[in-house]
Amino acid sequence: MSGSVASKALWSWSTPVSGQSQVVLGYPTTGGPTKSGIMPSDLRQYVQVPIQSYGNPPTPVPDANILQWIRFAEDEVEKETNIRLCQTWIAAPPATSKAEAQAIGVTTQFNYQQLGVDYDLYEPGYDFFFKRAQDEGWIFQKLRWRPVQSVEFVDPTGISNAQVPGTKNMAFIYPLLNEYFRMPQSWIVEDRARGYVRFVPSTNVQMLPLFAMQLAFMGFAESVPAGLWFQYTAGLTPNDYNSEWSFMRELVLAKAAAITLGNIQLGVNFGAMETTTQVDGLLYRTKWNAKGAFAGQIDFYEKRAKDLMGTAKKKVRGPVVGFV
Repeated sequence: MSGSVASKALWSWSTPVSGQSQVVLGYPTTGGPTKSGIMPSDLRQYVQVPIQSYGNPPTPVPDANILQWIRFAEDEVEKETNIRLCQTWIAAPPATSKAEAQAIGVTTQFNYQQLGVDYDLYEPGYDFFFKRAQDEGWIFQKLRWRPVQSVEFVDPTGISNAQVPGTKNMAFIYPLLNEYFRMPQSWIVEDRARGYVRFVPSTNVQMLPLFAMQLAFMGFAESVPAGLWFQYTAGLTPNDYNSEWSFMRELVLAKAAAITLGNIQLGVNFGAMETTTQVDGLLYRTKWNAKGAFAGQIDFYEKRAKDLMGTAKKKVRGPVVGFV
């Protein structure tokens, strides 16, 4: 086993309190309260419609509400594309004991990995399929979140010199017997954008087939549920937002704009097709779309979000090869 890596969450979390769940305070893209770094001022500039409650008189919507709508949009984008909008330490799954932590090559503050201290996001383990290691096959796995960060990052808190791994921690486990085999880092070949991980033995090659045989003998099928454990980071970096992934911010903005306008239009005589007021010989007439006062803008932003969503999916899916 190669040297262990200090386990450290990348997001900013509240101080651990015994018996209480921790709360996320900030994200590493800009250190602010949103994963993409988008703030209420950015959304106001993007929609160019006053974000206000249309009472008498109208009142601006508090930033706290707008931040929540931006976070809703970010969650929708992540769920639909499997792209993390900020760097995220993912434990698939987290180690629940000191022995497990040592086996997968991480050192922890406690005798287990704690949410908000040692990792940011929980995932179940990945099923191991024996056929992927037979004959001409290399063990191949597509991780759930992209893009995978294949380089190592310095601890963003600056508290220590701990290194945060990419997919550099990976192990086999036979779940019921706690039998581990940690994959050497030199075996791992990655496709960062698409989240593909392959294992190409470069040293101690005989160990892999022996371990695979053990799994086959100990089990009664050609797969092992949750037999692959990963400790990896995934998500967009600040540099990604300034280069080939810059469109992701507009995707979040378009989603957030549709959510925001849908909420604030409820106070603008929602659904009114025509309202007439006559005062001192002056006639005021208002006629809204049946879907609401901002229906046109909402349709525009939803279409823009759909187009950008397709672009994002293509980047992580890669080229489609087939026969006509």
